[in-house]
Amino acid sequence: MPQHKTPAVVLYSMDLAEWDKLVTFFSRDFGKLKGVAKGAKRSRKRFGSGLEPLTCITLSFFEKERSSLVRLNHCEIVESYPHIHDDVLKVGYANYLSELINEMVAEREANKELFKLFITFLHLLNEPYFREEFIRIFELRLLSLSGYQPEFMECMNCRKEVNGEKEHQFSLSRGGIICSDCFKGSRNYPALSGGTIKILQRAQTIELKKVTRLFFSPQAREESRKILPRFIEYHLEKPLKSLRFLEHLGVN
Repeated sequence: MPQHKTPAVVLYSMDLAEWDKLVTFFSRDFGKLKGVAKGAKRSRKRFGSGLEPLTCITLSFFEKERSSLVRLNHCEIVESYPHIHDDVLKVGYANYLSELINEMVAEREANKELFKLFITFLHLLNEPYFREEFIRIFELRLLSLSGYQPEFMECMNCRKEVNGEKEHQFSLSRGGIICSDCFKGSRNYPALSGGTIKILQRAQTIELKKVTRLFFSPQAREESRKILPRFIEYHLEKPLKSLRFLEHLGVN
């Protein structure tokens, strides 16, 4: 059995049999995988606490013949994000990011840009200066890397460049802006102010290392919160459990 070694983030972990664990992880070099960690509940030397969800690790594993599951051999913790686990709201956001990765990433499809995105935003979530708009930026970048980038530059109907000084609408089914000239007044089209459109345009293109320089106004936070999670669920064709938890906390 060939052995592989890769950076990875644990998405989910559950007990399997008496001493084993079934682990879902997102790796830099192999994409999303599921694997069995034999004896993980009694082998502190090989795994320690590295198989806990939302832990960044360097993981060694074997491919198993005629099995979709790999066999986990050893891991070393790179980052455990302690400040996330100390805050119930941050735990909610982190679970949301993990669920998005799990639902939108196919198994065994490596995406190094998406892995970098995930690691970057887990780091931001672990920092005291974390802001809600970072979640919106993550959603936008995830959609782009997954092939579902929403259109904020031009009207999906007439293809005219969107005027950032006017209020326009967003169509979930069309995947972008419907300008004020084409808008027919349907309640299915949430409104976006010119300021919100501008900040979303910027959020789609800003370098990851500069995202902390981007500040959403209260209006932009509210309006983008109303469209981006809904747009993701529209494409997934299913509700996200982590969003319901965030709603229970009074946010999403």
